[in-house]
Amino acid sequence: MKNSLPVYRVIFSLITFFSLNINAQNTPIKKSMILFTQKSSATPFNYDKYKADGIFWGHMLHNGIDSDVEMNNWAADVSNRVSNGEYFFGRLEFDWGWKWMIDFMNDPGAYWAQDLNGNNILWTGTIHNGHAHSWQSHHGPEFLEWLKYQVDRIDLAPITHLMIDSQTSASRTLHWLGGDFSVHSMNNFREYLKGKYTITELSALDINDIDNFNYRNFLISKGYTLNSYKQQALSIAGNIPLYDDFVYFQRQALNDVMEELFEYIDTKMPGIAIGATTNLVEPRGFIFSERQTYLAGEFFHDHDVNQSPPFKTMLHFKAAEALDKTLIYFPYPDAFAALYDRSAPKQARGWIAQAYAMGSIFTIPENIWLGGGYPVWSPGWQVYSDLYEFIDDNSELLDDYKAVSNVALAYSVYASLLEGGMDGSATARQTLQNLVEDNISFDLKIFGDPDRPIAPTTQQLEPYDAVVTDNDVQYLTNDQNVILNSAGAKVVSINNPNAITQRLSWKIDVLSGNTISNHLISALPRKSTKSDAAPYVLHLLNRKYNQSVDEAQTHNNISVKIPEATFPNTITGAKLHRPNSTPIDLVLNTDNSGLITLNIGTFDAFWGIIELTHSGSLSTNDVNLNTQKIVMYPNPSDEFIMLSGLDGFDNNVSITDIFGKVVMQLPNIKDKSIINTQNLPSGIYIVKITRNNTLIDIKKLVKNQG
Repeated sequence: MKNSLPVYRVIFSLITFFSLNINAQNTPIKKSMILFTQKSSATPFNYDKYKADGIFWGHMLHNGIDSDVEMNNWAADVSNRVSNGEYFFGRLEFDWGWKWMIDFMNDPGAYWAQDLNGNNILWTGTIHNGHAHSWQSHHGPEFLEWLKYQVDRIDLAPITHLMIDSQTSASRTLHWLGGDFSVHSMNNFREYLKGKYTITELSALDINDIDNFNYRNFLISKGYTLNSYKQQALSIAGNIPLYDDFVYFQRQALNDVMEELFEYIDTKMPGIAIGATTNLVEPRGFIFSERQTYLAGEFFHDHDVNQSPPFKTMLHFKAAEALDKTLIYFPYPDAFAALYDRSAPKQARGWIAQAYAMGSIFTIPENIWLGGGYPVWSPGWQVYSDLYEFIDDNSELLDDYKAVSNVALAYSVYASLLEGGMDGSATARQTLQNLVEDNISFDLKIFGDPDRPIAPTTQQLEPYDAVVTDNDVQYLTNDQNVILNSAGAKVVSINNPNAITQRLSWKIDVLSGNTISNHLISALPRKSTKSDAAPYVLHLLNRKYNQSVDEAQTHNNISVKIPEATFPNTITGAKLHRPNSTPIDLVLNTDNSGLITLNIGTFDAFWGIIELTHSGSLSTNDVNLNTQKIVMYPNPSDEFIMLSGLDGFDNNVSITDIFGKVVMQLPNIKDKSIINTQNLPSGIYIVKITRNNTLIDIKKLVKNQG
């Protein structure tokens, strides 16, 4: 476990579980958080190797949550883990909890989604208490009550966070599997139409008796079959009568259920951190609630050896950052199944690196469920543990950081409704790839569909040098176009890359020799949102994977060019951090224009972090304000430091983190007094020495993991 956990153990032993739960609920989702995907991996040995914080998929029992004996045993296990300093994300369920639903409901048969033929849409078809496992319909009064029941049961344990997974409901079946024409869905859709349209408008839609309207019968009367419906339903523009209303209705109904569920959660566990499997770039299902503390997801994940790390997931990372929410995710099983087939577990190192470098969290790939027909796969702690240790060691360069961008990418979610996938439109993904491969740093600006026509404000577009559009711009509403066009000449099409580059006040480039090679290595600039004095960061992501040896490709003669205008302050120092490597101080080569060249040399890692100190960072260098020579040692420190050269005087010593928070205040320090730093988390600290209210020295302390 992380080095701070022994302190937590002392604290947790002195307080009640109730107060423990409240304290943990208020814990933010840090971008350096390290989480096991599921409990089976969370052994003491693995906690030590991965430096993990807790468990993300905190399922209740697959069978028998109605049993108080079984649930109390489960809750006792959670209590033991939490009292030991582990985070436990309790997980409410849609599909995985299908047996719970059958056991809870009086009429579970009415809560399966049905296709146009009136048949239940099967999932696995496994039988439990006479009911086959099918896709759920989120309509009807008992569905919400079933979710509330899960809240009641999970509240038996002192969970630290809550997640809701996953919305595999009618919002998905309507476009993949033949719709949801179950009785509750049909009744609720009728009421939705009654509330949206006048009698005259309904008549124009060929609905003359709304009180007895049934959408399934309506489509059948117009000659639709299950096959013809499924073929056209992948796109919202598939020309199915009333289909756009049907899509928006299903989405709104699910969002209403979730909001009511959040309100109920707050009556049981006030203030607990809540996340849900929100898909921000594919707007058919549950979209977003302000009540969410963080975002969660399982995503389709490219595993092509020529695109690793994958571009597809980057839309999700960018969307999460647009909302200023941390995303915690893991790929769908087919991604790791492909690696299993190729005996290539290390390819996923690039996936993990990309997620954390872009402000998201990739849960630990240990005991991986690969789907039907495959065994549970454990690649072994040696494959990934050093990467997570690297994350832990450099947490201060990850937490509270955001992208530094001078380009805004206008993204139309309606374009995704025109296609059948869950990862944004193909056009948007290609645009993103073009920007990434040219090392253009951008933020995502989301433009909603006609039912929810959200858009950035004119003021939010002002800071950017360019607002990039693609062919999906044709799907913006008139009002959205007004906002977009307010950016004037800044609006540039991705089809005119030279015009984009010409508008940029700065652009970071990666070179191999004298050749610009941005397609080989991405350079992602980021800065702290909490402190202007914190170091700037430049993440280096190796975009090329060597399949023959299951490692990152080796690139030689690599250099990075950083224009002066990239960051607010002047860069004064650079240090390269890589997993399993000693940090390297890089030489700043600055030309007359302020362009900095950093010579990296050979880069053969999946990931590197360049820490950039600057003129606004007090933590950059020691600042001696007195003629006497004060020495601090050892530095880096593991357990203690001493100061020499204090000349027998009493001195006051304060230690602050890079955000200016005082973590230690020590009066009356004499020459060579031992200062215990064992309980300080690893990171960079500022040591200030004062005498008679006069500041005489400032030093930088590097604290190693103790």
